[in-house]
Amino acid sequence: MVLSRSNQNQPVQVAKYVPKLSEVKRLEIEQKKNVMLLVENMMEREEATFKMVIDSLYDVGSLNLINKKNPLKFLKSLLRLVVKLAKTIFHSIAFYWVKNNTPELITNWLIGKIMISTKPKKRPMKSNKKLAKNAQQKKVQKKKKIKRNKHSKRTKSSAKVVQYFPKLSEAQKLEIEQKKNIMLLLENLMEREEATFKMIIDCLYDMGSLNLINQKVSMRPLNRVTKLIARLSKPSFRAIAFYWVKKNTPELITDWLLRKVRF
Repeated sequence: MVLSRSNQNQPVQVAKYVPKLSEVKRLEIEQKKNVMLLVENMMEREEATFKMVIDSLYDVGSLNLINKKNPLKFLKSLLRLVVKLAKTIFHSIAFYWVKNNTPELITNWLIGKIMISTKPKKRPMKSNKKLAKNAQQKKVQKKKKIKRNKHSKRTKSSAKVVQYFPKLSEAQKLEIEQKKNIMLLLENLMEREEATFKMIIDCLYDMGSLNLINQKVSMRPLNRVTKLIARLSKPSFRAIAFYWVKKNTPELITDWLLRKVRF
C-alpha cells in the first residue's frame, strides 16, 4: 500500500498497489481476450448449428430421462408430448446460456491445459496396508490370468463362434442417430470456421510456448534462441494441430456431450 497526501489538511489517500505482471501473464490475459472474442463471434455466426446440436442433445437426454424415471407407458407418452412442446423454449434458453457462458468456459479450459504450473504435484502417501492390499490384488490377478490362458488353450476348437447382437432400445437407436448428426454438424462447422480455429491455435501456441520456454530454459541466450525457434515453427505446428483437431475433435466433443445427457 502507498500513502500519499498532497496537502497537510487533506486526509491521507490510500493508493492500491498493482503488482507488475510477468511477460507470460500479460500474454495470457491478452490472448484470453482474443480467444473469447473469436469463440463469441463464431457462435454468433454459427447460431443455427449450435441450436441444432442443442436439439439433438435435448432429444437424447429427454428420452433417456423419461425412460429411466417413468415405468408407466401412459405417463411416458404424455411426458414425450410435453417434451416436444417445450423443445423450442428449451433450445432458445439453452442457446442463450451457452452463448453467455461457453466462450469463457472453453477459454479457461484451453488455457488450463496448456499452462504448466510451477508448483510440483504432491502425490498422496500410500500406507503399508494399502500397499499390501495392492500386492495381494496383483497376485490374484496374475493367478486368474494364468487360469484363463490354460482354459482358453483347452477350449480352442474349430467351431464357429456366432456373434450375438443385442436388440437396441429406442433411446440407444436415437443416440446413435443423433451422434452421427452432431458429428456431421461439428465437422461442417470446423470446415467453415477453419480460420477461426487456426487463430485460436495460434493464441494457445503463443501462450503455451512462452510459458514452457520461460519455465524450462532459464539461461537468457538459450531462452531467446528457443523463442525464435518457437516463432519459426509456429506455421507447421498450426497445420499439424488443426489437422489433429479436425480429425479427432468432433468425435471427442460428441462423446463428451452425449455422456452429459445420459441419465
